[in-house]
Amino acid sequence: MPSHQPWYHDNITRSKAEDLLSKAARDGSFLIRDSESIQGAYALCVLYQNCVYTYRILPNEDKKLSVQASEGVPIRFFTMLPELVEAYHSPNMGLVTHLQYPVQREEEVEEEQESNNHPPQLPPRNFTADGKESESKTSEQATKSLLDTYLTRLQHIDLSTLSEEHQMAVQEYFTSSICLDAEQVQNGNPNLPGLKKLILAVCKNLNSEISRILPALEVFHRALDQQLSPGIGPKPILADSGQSMSSRLEQLTKLLYSIEDKAKSSVFEAVGYDGGHRKSLIPVVLFEVKQESLGISTKMVLKVDVESGKIYFKKSKDGPEDKYFVHNKILQLVKSQKMHAKLVIVVETEKEKILRKEFVFDDTKKREGFCQLLQLMKNKHSEKPEPDMITVFVGTWNMGNASPPGDINSWFHCKGLGKTRDDTANHIPHDVYVIGTQEDPLGEREWSDIVKNVLRKITNISFKQVAIHTLWNIRIIVLAKPEHENRISHVFSDSVKTGIANTLGNKGAVGVSFMFNGTSFGFVNSHLTSGSEKKL
Repeated sequence: MPSHQPWYHDNITRSKAEDLLSKAARDGSFLIRDSESIQGAYALCVLYQNCVYTYRILPNEDKKLSVQASEGVPIRFFTMLPELVEAYHSPNMGLVTHLQYPVQREEEVEEEQESNNHPPQLPPRNFTADGKESESKTSEQATKSLLDTYLTRLQHIDLSTLSEEHQMAVQEYFTSSICLDAEQVQNGNPNLPGLKKLILAVCKNLNSEISRILPALEVFHRALDQQLSPGIGPKPILADSGQSMSSRLEQLTKLLYSIEDKAKSSVFEAVGYDGGHRKSLIPVVLFEVKQESLGISTKMVLKVDVESGKIYFKKSKDGPEDKYFVHNKILQLVKSQKMHAKLVIVVETEKEKILRKEFVFDDTKKREGFCQLLQLMKNKHSEKPEPDMITVFVGTWNMGNASPPGDINSWFHCKGLGKTRDDTANHIPHDVYVIGTQEDPLGEREWSDIVKNVLRKITNISFKQVAIHTLWNIRIIVLAKPEHENRISHVFSDSVKTGIANTLGNKGAVGVSFMFNGTSFGFVNSHLTSGSEKKL
């Protein structure tokens, strides 16, 4: 791709692209970068309502390019990227908004700034650990840098469309409250109380309005459901603007999550908070094992600290931590095939000597739990851009046309049957969740929101929806961690009816397939009559 195209940014990272677009701060701003996961593909990044939407541009066998846009929009193929960009300047092409303002490459922006005598950029933030005084100075510098950055951005944003109350609330946050949030984070509280206060102030009328109208909408929805046959949903309730109320609420929800994520990311980065040591999502886990040496069996304790990236060898639970090895010094785990509870850990000492340590766990599941924690630890601290291993949670539920209970958290913590995790691995969030339901009385969005909220509650992660497909009351939904969003491509879904004469969808199956980097995944959720005649 010719580098002189202003909107083409080569192989910049996704976070860098989002940062450039957020600085542009105009709906319809866009840039194109190389895909991080698929060779020869690109990512089209578009800014709309403070959110960055990413669309894959994939080459076919003839090396012609197409955009993975909204469903129902005809796929168009282009020989060159400039031709594609020109076409998507037109509205209604399947993007969230049409392309309007190309975001220039960073070096070009810097040249313009120099020619316009703009003030020089702030020096890069530098964090040290040379005692409390140095730490305090660095924190103050980081906070000031954060403050200057957002005040500069605020100067280039038109606030005239906001009410006076909202203008004051936004300005107050970026002039003082963001500093208090930074201090809170440094003291171990990552909840950003200043940001929460701002959102409550801006949305106070919305909260009361939603509380007022929701009961009426729920009654209306129930009345319609009782009259309609399966598979036919009620028509959307239109707002005055012509847009469905559910779409407006969905946009609002996405915007709030995006604001919270970006604010936390900026403040955490500014004060050097890694989110781990003060409030770890994965606690330290102890394993009681036996070590055999010269025919003598000795009890020991293995302590796994995922957040710090260390494994400790202890003689007892409360005893001193005799030795520890950092994640990059753990070279190999060898599972014994004869003794299913036995494990060999190959480590490298400081003097670059290779040691083999043999341990026997209480049972196979304890050994599996230990191995999974070590794998997670190595993935967490690895400098590799791609994970070596992912875990998938698969669940199926015949709901019997009854609404789910208020609390279904325990289902997503369960270990299932067969070769599964030990209790010690319960704290590890899976990378992908696939849920199949049958005789499901809920709407797609309602069920999707329930599953996302449960996962957010138990993992503290806002999972991304990869796909959802429904055939009457048979449904499959796939969700993935947000960091995997650009690793997943070629998403397809379909259904097969096996009801009377293969025309009714009360029986049948739904399926979803996709690529995760170079690995293909496929999941099918079926609801059939007794017997196996419809299986194929």
